[in-house]
Amino acid sequence: MARVEADSMVSRAIALCLRDRWTEAAGLLAENDSWLGELFGGLAELWDGRSARFGASLTERERWPSRTVRRCLDDQIASYVAALLVLGERTRAEKLLADEAFPESRLRDSERSLLAAMRGQPALAIDFAYRSLADGSGPGYDLGASAMHLSAVSVLLSQGRSAEARELLTAARAKAPTLAHLLDIAEARIDVAVGETDRATRRLHAATRGLAVGTDIAWADLADLALRRNDRVSAEQALDALNALAAAMPTGRVLLHRHLVRACLGEEPAGECLWLARERDQPLELAVVAERLARSPRPVRRTRRHAGGSSASAVR
Repeated sequence: MARVEADSMVSRAIALCLRDRWTEAAGLLAENDSWLGELFGGLAELWDGRSARFGASLTERERWPSRTVRRCLDDQIASYVAALLVLGERTRAEKLLADEAFPESRLRDSERSLLAAMRGQPALAIDFAYRSLADGSGPGYDLGASAMHLSAVSVLLSQGRSAEARELLTAARAKAPTLAHLLDIAEARIDVAVGETDRATRRLHAATRGLAVGTDIAWADLADLALRRNDRVSAEQALDALNALAAAMPTGRVLLHRHLVRACLGEEPAGECLWLARERDQPLELAVVAERLARSPRPVRRTRRHAGGSSASAVR
C-alpha cells in the first residue's frame, strides 16, 4: 500500500474513532503499523473486546515507533494510561506511569479524576471531573472522558447526591464523548438511585449491544437488579455474558464482576470475590462488592457449573 494511501486510511479511521465507530476503525487499521495506526488500531480492537494487539504493544513498548518523537511518545503513553484506567486497571496504569517516568500532572483531567476515584479520593475525583467539563473544549479525543463521568456519577450516588449526579451527566452528554455507552450505564445507576429500576434495566441492556469495554459493569448491575426482584434466570443470563466476556477480555475488573455474580448466585463462596476486590485496592469498588454480597440470598443451592479461570489479568 502506498504511503499516501496508508496515511489517508489512518486519517479516516481516526475520524471514525472520534465518532465512536471503533469497530469500523479497527477494520481499517488491522494491518497498519504506523505509530498512529498501531495506537488507534490497538485501542479500537480493545474496545471491541479483542485485547491481544493492545496487550502486545504494551508489553513491547521499546518498539513503539513514537519513541523517536517526544510529543508522539507522550501522546501514546497518556493514551495507554487512559485505556488502562477505562478498563479499571489502576495498578497497571500507575506502573506504566512509573516505568516511563511520566508525571501525573501531565495527564488529562479525566485520567486524574479516574485515578483519584480508584484511590479512594472522592472529593478530588469530583473536582477533576468538573474541571474537565469546564475546560471549554468540544467533542474530541479524550479516551477517559466517558469512564470518568461514569466514575464521578458513581461517587456522587455513593454520597446520596443523585440530583447533582444527574446534572453532571447532562453536562457530560453535551460534550459528546467517545465510548458513550458508558454514559448510559451511569444514567442507569441514577435511575436505580431514584427507584426507576425497570428503566435502568432497559438502559443497561442497551449498553451491552455495542462495544465490549465496560459491559462487565452493565452485566454485573443487571445481575444485581435481577436478584433484587428474585429473577434468578436473568441473573444467570448476565453471568453467562460475563463468562463469555472473561474468555475474550479477562481483565481484573471483568473477572471480579464474574466472581461477584457467581457469589451472589451462591455458586461459589464469597471469599474469593472479596479477596480479589481487596487486592485491587479500589475503595468504592470494594464497598459495592461488599454491599452486594451482604444483600445476596445465601446459601443458595448450586444449580450448574461454569468454566473456571485465572484471576490474573490477560492484558499484558
